[in-house]
Amino acid sequence: MSKKESRKKMIGRLSGLDESYKQQQEDVLKSELIDYIKSNDFKSVGIVLSMPHEMDTDKIILSLLDDGIEVYNPVCDYEKKVMNFHPFTTMDEVTLDEKGIRIPPVTTPFNDFDLVVVPGLVFDEAGYRIGYGGGFYDKFLKDFGGHKVSVLFEEQFGEVEKEPHDIPVDFIITPDRKLNAKAGR
Repeated sequence: MSKKESRKKMIGRLSGLDESYKQQQEDVLKSELIDYIKSNDFKSVGIVLSMPHEMDTDKIILSLLDDGIEVYNPVCDYEKKVMNFHPFTTMDEVTLDEKGIRIPPVTTPFNDFDLVVVPGLVFDEAGYRIGYGGGFYDKFLKDFGGHKVSVLFEEQFGEVEKEPHDIPVDFIITPDRKLNAKAGR
């Protein structure tokens, strides 16, 4: 199956999850991610402002801020095909970019944070992923020196065809388990 087909199939699967099941799984994931961040003493986190079919990140972002952890969100430059992170301030200042993606105010980019939470659609246990097809995260991760984690539903595991430019995450959190993907490679 091509990456494009895998993306479409997974978006359909995620969009079709039972709402109460999805909410229960998200509650576990949020708690596990926040515990992971605190237990590793990360002081700054890059995390996406989620789309409707993804795990809701708003409560995570607000919880991190309440705990004094700096939060940064990605903003894509579609012309230059690059992504940079910008400081999150408040939900009131979140807008939509030209593709309908939620973004923080565009200020001075800051890409030197401790942990990035990498989104994606399909993952394997070695930390490789199929994202949304723009290559923005792989380009960003190539030069990122911090820790990389992904938080996902068990349903998101599948076959991932690796390409030379793919950058895997270090750690995977699901509602059922925590995988040290880096150690498994």
